[in-house]
Amino acid sequence: MKSLLVPTDFSKYAEAALEYAAFIAKIRKSTIHILTVVRSTDEAEYKKAEVDLKQLLKLDFLANIKIETYIKIDGQICDKIVECAEEVEADLILMGSHGTSTVSDILLGSNTDRVVRKSEFSVLTIKHKVSDMKIDSIVFASDFSPESNRIFSIVRTFADKFDAKIHLLKVNTPTHFEPTRVSMEKINHFIENEGLSPISGDKYRVALYSDSTQELGILNYCIENEIDMMALGTHKHSFWQLMFESTSKNLVTHSFRPVLTIPIPE
Repeated sequence: MKSLLVPTDFSKYAEAALEYAAFIAKIRKSTIHILTVVRSTDEAEYKKAEVDLKQLLKLDFLANIKIETYIKIDGQICDKIVECAEEVEADLILMGSHGTSTVSDILLGSNTDRVVRKSEFSVLTIKHKVSDMKIDSIVFASDFSPESNRIFSIVRTFADKFDAKIHLLKVNTPTHFEPTRVSMEKINHFIENEGLSPISGDKYRVALYSDSTQELGILNYCIENEIDMMALGTHKHSFWQLMFESTSKNLVTHSFRPVLTIPIPE
């Protein structure tokens, strides 16, 4: 986790994401790459972006962190974010979000949704300023199908680096119900495939939770267990994963905790 990309529109939402990136960078000795996108070729707007970036670097929480800044001109904002992520070989994109879902010329909000759904990069979305900077617990919400094994290494690495406990969470809903026996068989098979073992020092617990919707189940579980971060996969094809992609978008919009979304490889 050496390369962190933080897109900014200089709003308080983007600043919350930047502060969280600084928290990670100080622990992991990461470089933060700050990107802003100028939506026109007007020289005055470019100059203003330069001034705003210089002002941003004066924030106290960025002290003693290696920072690189970038200005991209024109084009689709989502595309420019992904382009920059590729250039800096980002391990993680951190984005603020104010929950806007309209088609508007803004950097955050709807563009956060697009990056989460379409990017090949893991995206950590911060909806609000996080007052208690810690990662002691991470929920991995999943159906624990074989595809889940493709992305769990990212969650596990994240947890290992912060010595966090992973909560393996399966949410049952009235429309997507599964008997406990079936859920536990899947989870136990998942644990076996991942080689998770308390004897080896792995910190995890299994949780089955019932609620009216997937996102409410995840949110309510996190509230009841004081979870620091949520993690889940996004996929473009199977019905269940299309449903869960919608869940991840809803969590990004409504969550009070950072949400880590990880693209499931084809």
